[in-house]
Amino acid sequence: MTGVAARHAGDAQIAQTLDRGLQILELLASSAEELSTTEIAAAVDVHRTVAHRLLVTLERRDLVDRSRTGRYRLSAGVLRLGAGVRDNLREVSLPFLAELNEATDETVHLAVLRGADVQFLESIESSRQLRVVSRVGRSMPAHATSVGKAILAALSADDLHSVLAATALEPVGPATVTDLGALQRELTAIRRRGYAVSKQESEAGVGSVGVSVVDRRGHVRAAISVAAPLSRLSDYEIKRMAKWAQLTAKQIGANV
Repeated sequence: MTGVAARHAGDAQIAQTLDRGLQILELLASSAEELSTTEIAAAVDVHRTVAHRLLVTLERRDLVDRSRTGRYRLSAGVLRLGAGVRDNLREVSLPFLAELNEATDETVHLAVLRGADVQFLESIESSRQLRVVSRVGRSMPAHATSVGKAILAALSADDLHSVLAATALEPVGPATVTDLGALQRELTAIRRRGYAVSKQESEAGVGSVGVSVVDRRGHVRAAISVAAPLSRLSDYEIKRMAKWAQLTAKQIGANV
């Protein structure tokens, strides 16, 4: 048994069907791409028929979506599961994200650090026909995104070391930084200028500007980004988007 399925192997107290369903949700959350039933079955180490039944159940509960090609991704319905958590980050951030979206007319994201990954909690898409789509519910390696790099740059030396020790800096997009020394130099540059930039590091043709959100106690709580097709991400636009994102991050941080 390998992969996600191995995590709870040998534990006689777990409910196997529920555990496998949760493994599927974790798998989809960590995947940058939609997955087929066959791929999911292999990762969770179950027969394809079992995987299909689990996916149908999760789809009916609005926890996964199936594309026209029959591949699966997380549904925004997973956010309901966290609705009872006593954390006002999303609630406080939404009106400020809306203002950022209006000011830039580009897609904006809110994300938090989970281990060596970032999880996207909220998004407002651009009104333009050519735009970056929402990543709500997805998890991606922190080193491959502007939100992730913005958070990493704001961490203490000890916390940063712990995060980097837990990741292999695998490539995600065409230009993902995979060299530790290069990443550390970039984090130094991010601290100096106050924002992170990603160009095709998480996805081909996509770029973004990310800024960390520091709360009133001085803790790094999250990061926000403005994402756009690379064709619109000129040096002028990067600076303009960074200015708006920095203002938005300060507004959110002052209220969480």
